[in-house]
Amino acid sequence: MPNVMQQLFIMNIEALLREYAAYKTFNKSDCVINMRIPKPVLDKIKQLAEQQHVPYQSLISSVLFSLANVEDK
Repeated sequence: MPNVMQQLFIMNIEALLREYAAYKTFNKSDCVINMRIPKPVLDKIKQLAEQQHVPYQSLISSVLFSLANVEDK
């Protein structure tokens, strides 16, 4: 069972995904990146994405989108 912090993070993921989905409706992704991250980090991201029933790359994109738009809010 997730602890309180994990539960809050999962709730925030839901908000991130909704915001990113709305953005993506009108804007196409046209850049590709390649990055190396530790396997345990990727495994955790995949686990979180599975809990939200979304592809893990969409989850990563939504977090990056949110970080890039922090000052716009």
